[in-house]
Amino acid sequence: MKVLLAEDDKIQSRLLASHLTNRGIEVHVAFDADSAWRAAESDPPDVILLDLQMPGGTGLGFLKKRNASSLLRGVPVIVITGMEDPLVLRMAEQHGVESIFSKPVDFMLLDVSLESVRSRLTARTAVKPAT
Repeated sequence: MKVLLAEDDKIQSRLLASHLTNRGIEVHVAFDADSAWRAAESDPPDVILLDLQMPGGTGLGFLKKRNASSLLRGVPVIVITGMEDPLVLRMAEQHGVESIFSKPVDFMLLDVSLESVRSRLTARTAVKPAT
């Protein structure tokens, strides 16, 4: 599984990337919204872990672009944020995110969410026997 981690906090990104890599997940880290978008377009990931507050644009802006993109609209997004504004969190939900986690992230819950995505990806790519 390939994950794009869009997180500007260096410590958070290092912890998350290490956790994911230890579970056999390929991780690409982007520290701002612009580089996250370029990375997603150039090599679409299986899932995006997205902070809502980043330099170069907001996570909500990223989600709007993702939903308008035929290439990326099907890519699941898991929001990881320190933001607690219920209106912003509701707006993120309305953009079709997989789940929303508050910082600091509970890695066990994140693993459950990622496993759900992985299961759906596996089911989509499974070859069905001919009848």
